[in-house]
Parts: sequence; C-alpha cells; structure tokens
Amino acid sequence: MGCNLRDLVSPEAIELSDLSGQRVAIDVFLNSYQFITSMTGADGKPLSFDGKPVAHLMGFLDRATVMISEGIDPVFVFDGKPHDLKRDTLDGRRERKTEAVSRWEAAVDAGDMEAAKKLGPQTAEYTPDMVQETKDLFDLMGVSWVEAPMEAEGAAAVMCSRGDVAAVASQDWDTLLYGSPVMVRNLTSHGTRRFGRVMSAERIVLSETLESHGITREQLVDLGIMVGTDFHPGIKGIGPKTGLKLMKKHGTMEAVAEAKGFELPENLEGIRSLFMEHPVGDEPLPEARRAVEESLRSFLQEGRGFSERRMERALNRLAEAGRLKSSSQPSLFDF
Repeated sequence: MGCNLRDLVSPEAIELSDLSGQRVAIDVFLNSYQFITSMTGADGKPLSFDGKPVAHLMGFLDRATVMISEGIDPVFVFDGKPHDLKRDTLDGRRERKTEAVSRWEAAVDAGDMEAAKKLGPQTAEYTPDMVQETKDLFDLMGVSWVEAPMEAEGAAAVMCSRGDVAAVASQDWDTLLYGSPVMVRNLTSHGTRRFGRVMSAERIVLSETLESHGITREQLVDLGIMVGTDFHPGIKGIGPKTGLKLMKKHGTMEAVAEAKGFELPENLEGIRSLFMEHPVGDEPLPEARRAVEESLRSFLQEGRGFSERRMERALNRLAEAGRLKSSSQPSLFDF
C-alpha cells in the first residue's frame, strides 16, 4: 500500500457518473488482490473452477462492465519489473505469505475450518498465469490495458499528469507521491458493501491537498519517505501528522534529519527520483474496442464455469454501452 497519507487528505465522495466520458487508469495489482481475497470458498481460498482460480476474472469482468456502463473508459495498468529498492518490501511479503500458508495448512489438518477461512486470504497469490488470464480477458472485452516499465501506479500517475487519462484509480497512496493530479479510491468497490457499510468512490485532488497544507510536491515526497514507502521503511516515530509539522518547519528531509538526529537513507536521491521522474512508456494508449460475445462466452463459460446469469449481466452492460458485437450476426458498425 505504500505510504499511508489518509490523515492528510480530504476525499470527496463521488458517483461513478461523475467520471462519465473520461478515461481512468486503474492499478491492476491491488484490485486483483481485493477480488481474490474477498471471493473465497469454505476453506478461505479464492474461488476456483476445476482447480483453477477464477475470482480475479469474476471481479474484473463485473467491475469493468459496471464502469463501462457508467460511461467510464478504463485503462488497466499492470506492474512491470520492480526496482531493486523494493526488494526488502517484496521479501517481507513473501515471508508473511509463507508463514500464512503454514498456518492455513495446520488449520485445515486440524479440521478448524473457521480458522482456515480467516487465514485463506493471507495465502492468496496473483500468479503470472493469472496475470496473463486477466490480460486475455481484457482483450476479449475490448478493454484497454498497458504494462508499466516499473510501478503501475507510478506510470499511471505520469499518464494522468500529461493528460492521457483524467484520473488514476488506486488504493495506493503513493499515487499522490508520484504526482497524479487526481486520484480516485474505491472505484472498483463503489456500491458494494464492506465492513457493514456501502463503499463510495472518493476523489482526491493533489493540488488541493498541497495547497491546504502549504507544501510542495517535493516536500510531500520527502514527507512520504519519512513516513515509509515501498522503497524505504521510514523513520521510527514519524507518522503523517508529525511528518507534516516537521516538513513545514524545516523544509526538507535533510533539514529534518539534522534537527531530529536521524540518518538519511543512503539512496535518498534515488528514491526521490522514483517518485518525481517515474518511468512510463511513450507509446499511445490503446483504444477501447467492442467485445465479441461468442469469444467472451467461450473463454469464461466453457473454460472457467461462469454462470449464465453472470455472463448475461456483464454482456447486457456492454451491449447497452455499445461495446458488444456478435461474430455470427455482424452489425452495420462492422463494415
């Protein structure tokens, strides 16, 4: 999740219709985990068909067609190769997952399915095969996707800052550190019920956040590094509010370090540049296309056991948005 800036922002609740007619970049990785950890079986493992996980496909089919039906043109962004500075973060995730798998297996062996149900989501993986399946699904749906050179939310933020998309939909607060002018949280869970309440999409405008606190984006990046990001664990004892006070008083991380007596990261300039100058591809974003009903049905129903009800719901949304065609019944738009 990167740096937690929740205490420093003032989100505005929005409806999906507020984004109608706009292209929105969506971070795939965190959304995939949301789907595979929320749609589980009795053992806590993600839903599967004939031993193959399908929760990620269910989630993306449903939420992408909801957005399309609301007039949003989604552009899904996949992570590329992680930077070496993220190695510790990734190693930590693998260790926690390995431990969770051991605990889950012990619970299953003991017949404690209640414990297994709780532990199952912690063992979830978004494997390379699942990534490729997601890309295949988007191709069949006619939905645009790109693979970032490095971090998906970083590349998406650059796309937004140069006007390729109107907003970046992500749960990762680092999206603001990367400089996205507009960030939207909870977009793919808008209208769903979680933790006893109905989720609502929230819009955060970077310029308004910076202005309200009287800081620059460079200072926000330094603040984020002190709090902790995927590239640095942060400075002990410094949270968002304390970091903001220190940044406003001293101006830079170097000045704060001198005043508070902590050591600066050896690679501080490298971390800063990852946020201020994140790599992004130069190729134009692909355009959305219409889905072919028969191909989509074959992929999801014949190979992955999707119900007719689930398919009809998604196909109706695409049809109503003018984003569906048939290979056997061409329309005037096909000529």
